[in-house]
Amino acid sequence: MAEGGLPLPVLLAVLAAALLHAGWNALIRGAGDKGLYTVLLHASSGFLAIFALFFLGLPAPASWPYVGASALLHTLYIAWLMRAYDGGQLAVSYTLMRGLPPLLVALVSAPLLGEPLGSAGWLGIAAICGGVLGIGFAGGLTPGRALAHPASRAAALNALAIAAYTVVDGIGARQSGNPLAYACMLFVGEPLLILLWQYRLRGSQLLAYCRSHWRLGLLGAACSTSAYATILWAMTQAPVAMVAALRESSVVFAVLIGSLWFKEGRLRPGLLAGAGVVLGIFLLRT
Repeated sequence: MAEGGLPLPVLLAVLAAALLHAGWNALIRGAGDKGLYTVLLHASSGFLAIFALFFLGLPAPASWPYVGASALLHTLYIAWLMRAYDGGQLAVSYTLMRGLPPLLVALVSAPLLGEPLGSAGWLGIAAICGGVLGIGFAGGLTPGRALAHPASRAAALNALAIAAYTVVDGIGARQSGNPLAYACMLFVGEPLLILLWQYRLRGSQLLAYCRSHWRLGLLGAACSTSAYATILWAMTQAPVAMVAALRESSVVFAVLIGSLWFKEGRLRPGLLAGAGVVLGIFLLRT
């Protein structure tokens, strides 16, 4: 797919998905038991996806190996996500997980996806990544102190998983013939190993938690599934590296939620750092 500016409908759709993405991450951050809520959210996503597949049908068989590979990568992502929010601030953990993957995806977009980026694309991605990382440290936390925290180390590891499944899903969605069906099939497969693992560790506690918090689980699942299905659709309409970078504008929403809801960090420095994200969005649009 040739490099060019992002079409306005794609840009607006990805920004809406970014808001939803920050929203479900905030639900995890605010949960009393982050591990159990993370499992409930992804199990609820699988439930909604099974229902949707009855109407959508299955994606093309050529995309099924990508669904399997992505489900395994998402299993790592979910496990590290639970650790990243266990005692870590939303703004710092979230920005570490989201600031690095776009650059990693951009580096492999030409050899793996056949999508070389022009100068505006590279500048836009760099501006967004710089703004994302700047937002995360706007509260005065130094990179050394952040990386010394176990939650932050898990967030940094998660950046690698995010970059990997982004590339896999970008290819798989294009092979599927139906990005929404591909997304639903992925949502069914991704929580299976985590569910088995958590049930073995905390079976009765997990079942009790699901019974008492299922409404909140469905809310998070609706945000999560809608956000990622939109991203996969966007990857069939525009270069994967550009979409991957633009979705990280969710960090602007995350810092607003972290500051106003969880009282984390300082709002003004975070929004100033967000100017880099805005500049990057403008460059990707040109």
